[in-house]
Amino acid sequence: MINNYFNFIMGLQQSAQDYFNYKNLSLYHLIHDWCRISYDVFMVRDFETNELIYDSPDHLITDLLSQGMHTCQLIPFKQIFSNLEANFKQYHFTTYDYPIAVFLGKNHSFALLKIKYEKVKPLSISYDPREFSGFPSSQNYDKYLLFTLIKLDQKQLQTINQFNSPVNWQTYYEQLSSEVFNHPFNFKKDLSLTLVNNLSLQQDSYADDFLKTPTTELNLAFALINKVESVQEEIDTEISRSLQDQSSNSSYINEHYSEINDYQNLLNGALVKLISHTANDYENAYIDKHFKPISKAQIEKQSSLENQKDEIENIDNIEKPALSTLASFLYLIVFLAITIGLLYGVFWLVSHYEFAKFTVIAILILFFLALFARK
Repeated sequence: MINNYFNFIMGLQQSAQDYFNYKNLSLYHLIHDWCRISYDVFMVRDFETNELIYDSPDHLITDLLSQGMHTCQLIPFKQIFSNLEANFKQYHFTTYDYPIAVFLGKNHSFALLKIKYEKVKPLSISYDPREFSGFPSSQNYDKYLLFTLIKLDQKQLQTINQFNSPVNWQTYYEQLSSEVFNHPFNFKKDLSLTLVNNLSLQQDSYADDFLKTPTTELNLAFALINKVESVQEEIDTEISRSLQDQSSNSSYINEHYSEINDYQNLLNGALVKLISHTANDYENAYIDKHFKPISKAQIEKQSSLENQKDEIENIDNIEKPALSTLASFLYLIVFLAITIGLLYGVFWLVSHYEFAKFTVIAILILFFLALFARK
């Protein structure tokens, strides 16, 4: 894992759910190791008053249990807070997509939202080297984690339930392979997948495992997380090398920089969803006899079938206007036939009956008088 917040939130979710399930009653071992090594500063402030209400994950979890929380899950921020403003009272919220922990209870539920920083009174900075220029802020820590709890409404809870519907991991794997790994801006186009039974966090030449007692079974969710992060690293490395003119793809990257940036956003969004699904459902991602590795040939075949389908639909769309033109021509013939029939009927009446002739002449005179009167 390469993002300390992702490590932290996965560890927090596991710690909370274990505690809610009474699997781990020892407060000393309550917090997952990934939490302990992923932050230097942890605080939770009240959403309305800005009051400090928790200053440790242990305190947060144990108190939420006492408030009736029974489930902790992860869900992408954008799923339920896509319209949240960055600026709010004393906070500046993080609004890019990231996994958030939601604590679900019988009577009320909360989301643990990340605060980018607290608004503080600005210092007047002097540029005279003999004068003090200001205090360094603890909010500049790389591992500074500041949160607030926001109560969830019914609509948001429905969205969470929909997101956490059972995952078909084989289908999910095929979708990621087609839409993310086989993307034009994935330079290596490598669809290979290294299967593992655990996730590891490298810290000072020491690996901390996500599962303390893993099984020997291979887990597809863990393998996919490693794969997405590997692709992210490859793209970042290639862009960095191109900036130093050390990449064979330099001109291509410069020409398509905007599209490559969109692909990086796609990768991040895929990782956020994958981490959320993994934390909530990794127990169902163990590989069984039905697992089928994806090859590039399969992806290309599927892409070819989809292209053929699009071509057939385009042909149908071209034929539909032709049918519409024929129908319009038939309507025109019918309209002309009716019009000629009516005119012939009037002509026949005028020719055979003086009263009909008088009526037509009178109508025409009244029509011209009306036009004259308007002028």
